[in-house]
Amino acid sequence: MPPRLARLSCHKLVQKVTKEAACGPRATVASSSVPSPVARFPGILAGISWWPTLAIFLGLVLPTTLGLPAVIRIGAILTEDQRDSATELAFKYAVYRINNDKFILPNTTLVFDIQYVPRDDSFHTAKKACKQITFGVQAMFGPFDPLLGSHIQSITDALDIPHLEARLDIEPQEKEFSINLFPSHTYLNQAYKDMIQFLKWKKVAIIYEEDFGLMKLQEIIRSPPSKAIEMYIRQGHPENYRDVLKEVKHKEIFSIIVDTLPGNMRLFLRCLLQLQMNDYRYHYLFTTFDIETFDLEDFKYNYVNMTAFRIVDTANRPVFKILQDMEKFQPIGHSILNKTSIIKAEPALIFDSVNVFARGLHALERSATLSLANLSCENETPWGDGSSLFNYINAVEYDGLTGPIKFTEGKRTNFKLDILKLRMEQLYKVGEWTPDTKINITDRQAFFEGGKPNITLKIITIEETPFVMLKKEKNLTGNDRFNGFCVDMLEYVSRMAGFNYMIEMSGGGVYGMIDTETGEWNGLVRELKDKRADLAVGSMTINYARESVIDFTKPFMNLGISILFKVRQTGGRWMDGWMDGRGKGWMDGWMDGWMDGWM
Repeated sequence: MPPRLARLSCHKLVQKVTKEAACGPRATVASSSVPSPVARFPGILAGISWWPTLAIFLGLVLPTTLGLPAVIRIGAILTEDQRDSATELAFKYAVYRINNDKFILPNTTLVFDIQYVPRDDSFHTAKKACKQITFGVQAMFGPFDPLLGSHIQSITDALDIPHLEARLDIEPQEKEFSINLFPSHTYLNQAYKDMIQFLKWKKVAIIYEEDFGLMKLQEIIRSPPSKAIEMYIRQGHPENYRDVLKEVKHKEIFSIIVDTLPGNMRLFLRCLLQLQMNDYRYHYLFTTFDIETFDLEDFKYNYVNMTAFRIVDTANRPVFKILQDMEKFQPIGHSILNKTSIIKAEPALIFDSVNVFARGLHALERSATLSLANLSCENETPWGDGSSLFNYINAVEYDGLTGPIKFTEGKRTNFKLDILKLRMEQLYKVGEWTPDTKINITDRQAFFEGGKPNITLKIITIEETPFVMLKKEKNLTGNDRFNGFCVDMLEYVSRMAGFNYMIEMSGGGVYGMIDTETGEWNGLVRELKDKRADLAVGSMTINYARESVIDFTKPFMNLGISILFKVRQTGGRWMDGWMDGRGKGWMDGWMDGWMDGWM
């Protein structure tokens, strides 16, 4: 073996020995530096007696380590609010899992460096990214902030360093070295359009919080699924949620698309409750992928319609297994999953991004060699092998936590969104959306029913044609024995409000009168007062006495007092006399006396 080749191979071997000595076999190195081989083991390079034996050994192992270096450094940029967050833990766990996988990168260890930056501070973000590049990272991860992400992307583009992102990117132009795990903006807007079209919305309110939120939904506004749709767009924030929602309610808009910051969702939901915008008429379509992580307890039992997409299918068996392993990895006081073992989209996406990067390296290792280079933001010399590594990552097809993954020029073009709908007890999966098959609703009834009844009410009534009547057929039982206007109305209300009922004849044939001597009521009123029934149905007249002891709905029929008489056909003298001045006065007096007696 030539001396130069032996020295290079020896250096790789020493890196491997150094890695295992410092961290143990397949352990994650979570620091910003790796011990120098010469400083750690000075006798190895100085001992000439090692060379012949070492050269023979390296000749045997060299083909298996030819593709990748023993250590590959990666950098992550996170915002200050993500320090010790589920996102950071998911990133660390992904690196730990890769380094302990004997198949993906058996001869290489990933070493990460995490830098934290203030949100919306592009200057310090760029400065820390350049520091990581000088340190020798071969890939950059994050940040999730759209503004900061675009700045990091410009740096990695200039140096040909792969940039793995997990943020919504609304810019149409292609980015040479960006691999974005977040679903394509174009496909997401199509998913929203398909959902609106399926629900047949005609009048829609869009409530967004940030300017970026409006840009995110611009395709819906610019080209709605139907020209007949009326759009009402308002920007909402914690200080004016109530005012915006009041305006929406006043305009009688019941179909609402909501794009708010996750941290303000709880306040937004509280405003819905305060304004009583939480009944069956309202339908909310949320743009967040994390609807399962919010407390919807106050909305479960009044049939308000809430729909959202999710990107992590927790019912998938391999996904469920990874989530179980994540729970074991969680350090005390920190967690990747929430209390109900649900992972948010952001941690899931960064977990998948690390796995995509590792699989790209795995593919490169089998057919090419990755040479490292000293890069810096000052000289802006591109990395020679950066383009090759990017192409291998771009070709990865992989089923991760966020479903099927495939890229076209760095943009994710294969994914699956589960459609979730709030029903009686919880959120249920009622369909899917994919770029290929578009919308597929598997439970259509979930969108067109008041919900599953969970209560049975006792209804009392008396027979009175045509309101409540007993059918003439024999052998009928239960509610099938009755028909009539009130019976039909009761059936409609029960479907709309979501309850079962049982009708019984009661009250002794009277609606209810008060005994003036004892003050006791009889009939249906008495049974309602004594709580022996939940509702009474019939043509019961509303008066002050009854209304003081029981509650009434709004009347479904109003009746007035009228007198009917036949119109004169010919000039009969008796009618003229009856309607002359004397007859009129007699008639007025009779009517006055009759009305006095009635009142």
